[in-house]
Amino acid sequence: MTVGELSFTARYARQLIHENISRQLCALRQSHDKELPIHPPGLGGACSNDTLFSTNRPSEEGAHLDVKFCIIGAGVAGLYIAMILKELGIPFDLVEASDRAGGRFYTHRFSEAPHDYYDVGAMRWSEFPMMKKALVLFEDLNVPLIPYYMNGKNTPIIFNNILGPPMDLSEYDPYKFSVANGGTVPDEYVAIGVQKILQQASAPYLQLLKEDFEQGFRKLMEVDDYSIREYLRVYMKLDYHTSQWLETNIAPSDFFDQAFTEYIILSADFHDREDYGWKCIDGGSSVAISAMLNRIAPHKPEYCTTATRIALNRVHAKVEVKLVTPSGQSSIRQYDSVFNTTPLGCSQSMDLIDAELHPVQRDALRCLRYDTSCKVAIKFKTAWWITRCGITKGGTSFGDIPIRTCCYPSHSIHDDPKKPTVLIASYTVGQDAQRIGTLINRESPSGESRLKEVVLRDLARLHAGSGITYDFLAAQYIAHHAYDWRDNPFSGGAFAIFAPGQFSHLYPYLTRPAADGKLHFAGEASSAHHAWVVGALESAQRAVILSLLRFGRRDLAKKVEKRWGSSSELDWEGKETAYVQAMLGRLEPKCVATVKTPESYSDPDEHHDVKKAKSSASATNEPDSDTSSMRSGGCCIV
Repeated sequence: MTVGELSFTARYARQLIHENISRQLCALRQSHDKELPIHPPGLGGACSNDTLFSTNRPSEEGAHLDVKFCIIGAGVAGLYIAMILKELGIPFDLVEASDRAGGRFYTHRFSEAPHDYYDVGAMRWSEFPMMKKALVLFEDLNVPLIPYYMNGKNTPIIFNNILGPPMDLSEYDPYKFSVANGGTVPDEYVAIGVQKILQQASAPYLQLLKEDFEQGFRKLMEVDDYSIREYLRVYMKLDYHTSQWLETNIAPSDFFDQAFTEYIILSADFHDREDYGWKCIDGGSSVAISAMLNRIAPHKPEYCTTATRIALNRVHAKVEVKLVTPSGQSSIRQYDSVFNTTPLGCSQSMDLIDAELHPVQRDALRCLRYDTSCKVAIKFKTAWWITRCGITKGGTSFGDIPIRTCCYPSHSIHDDPKKPTVLIASYTVGQDAQRIGTLINRESPSGESRLKEVVLRDLARLHAGSGITYDFLAAQYIAHHAYDWRDNPFSGGAFAIFAPGQFSHLYPYLTRPAADGKLHFAGEASSAHHAWVVGALESAQRAVILSLLRFGRRDLAKKVEKRWGSSSELDWEGKETAYVQAMLGRLEPKCVATVKTPESYSDPDEHHDVKKAKSSASATNEPDSDTSSMRSGGCCIV
């Protein structure tokens, strides 16, 4: 895959890895008082002759690779690794701590009737080029895909207890946010509008990234330690209430606490989002998991088997994994490589003292930021949103009420609307999910009368314009199911959303092996495309390739890319950092050098001041009609 074909996210991630490796090699040269025969660029040089990177004799190309691997976790990443290894003819064990496969691919079924379900986890896939690997996998597995409608017809919006969208789209401040209308946001900012202010914040970086990526990367690194909220305060000179107004209109309640660089890179990849559609799986995401399980047969996961310890045994050149069954019986197995695909919170609870992790890897397990997510689905007697509200093409409703987002099903729009239908009545992320999650039980729907009341109340408020009342919805109610991903002991959260500085400082180390190059982290959190299913797939392929390089099997690594597509996270050409990643993972703790990361600071006077746009804004400016832009591109793991 050429650089021009990569997403901005992938190019950004590769640049971070390359610069991290360069600093690591410089530090190693200094700490070992020698010149290493590895010089970036061209990092794929003669590593094997250096005593620091001494390797076993590489296997001959085409020869049998006499190894056995272990995959911890039967989520999407773990199953993808299993599929790759099976086709390569490499034996493996696949262990799963829960009683099912799929991880955050999870479909809850109210009955076995068609479309009587909702996807608790991942539920929609973009047709953007950077998401291609996921769609290609579904095609390979013959998984049935149908259109998913992000923006439907007649979907309501509610802010400040004012129901919209307004009849007159040119109306100034229809939701009364401005000071003039009794709100807290300066009138001039309301006149400019949400989308224009955010565009002014991101435009200088997006333009530079497109014109000269390396220069844009340098500029972006100057603000890498800023959250979106801090950037708006320091560089855009926006007050607290204006930032709150911006966040409330486009995203979850703590969305602006993530890194500003995350926002810019994702915006760069989604700049032409209207040109691409979305897909969902007919039958739910579990259909894909069943297909993956069928593909790895006769292999199957060892369910309810927990990995509690991973340790490197250098005497036997093996990685030892301690496994515990529900009955408390434990065993220790030895492997040539281990792929740990569990979420980082679960990995942190393992005994990894003798796994020879890099200090930054340990830091990542402890502090890398995960967001949570909750969904509440209700089975109603009829699809009243179709018959009573005219919401006939799916889509989402949004507001500042506790349920935040309501997702109308795309998979059942052609079903009889007078028959029972399932609606995702509430989809929340971050702090919004933490709030509503206090009303959710693990045994849902048992003991959730208060949750039911809150959700039905908000649904009635959201659809009041169509005459929908609480009593009507209560009469339509059949059953519900709710889920809080933070309360899942096998996930500890929904997906990774990096805080300021975490992408640049933690990600490069999560992509690196440990334990003599025989322990690999995989899963969406260790991917450049974290929070997306494609990230889990990319990380899985990267881990397999690096493990094969560890054993000198470039031929098999190339075979993986030929069969499963190019990897956007590995650099095989040009700088070829993949080889050095594999070698750095072999360092013993005593060989790890302390790297001083240069910090950059930008000139506060060189910010792009949003106030310059005030003069061009008028009180009659059309308010932002694309309030769903950020929520529509939301996190795709769940």
